[in-house]
Amino acid sequence: MSQTDAGATGPRRRAHVIRDGEGRESQLRYGRGAMIKLVDPEIGAEQVDLHLNVILAGSAPGPYHLHTTAENVYHVLSGRVRIRVDGVDHDAGPGDTVFIPPGVPHSATNIGDDDARLLEIYAPAKVDFVEVSATPGGT
Repeated sequence: MSQTDAGATGPRRRAHVIRDGEGRESQLRYGRGAMIKLVDPEIGAEQVDLHLNVILAGSAPGPYHLHTTAENVYHVLSGRVRIRVDGVDHDAGPGDTVFIPPGVPHSATNIGDDDARLLEIYAPAKVDFVEVSATPGGT
């Protein structure tokens, strides 16, 4: 990851270039795959969080949850996913984007035969994750 100074006024913040393979990886809940953190408060982002979710084929449904203050966006890069939003299922594939306002429960589940790759954006960056169903997928 490379850094450069940015901003003409006020405290200097660093711009970052995150190269392929440089994201910080953590595991998704229920052993569903991985989250690769790209842009978040750890590198100084205050208004946005961007990460790549890799959801394994055949894995458990995603947790049905909401964010009280963050807007949420899923953009499908590859694979097939079912995004449940406020109890309604939406099947999405490559190129599809789903916007979820704060306070709306949702989940993402791989419904395809291949691993699914989704870019996920939170704004603002401080994410509050509130699970609203003890059953994955909210069923």
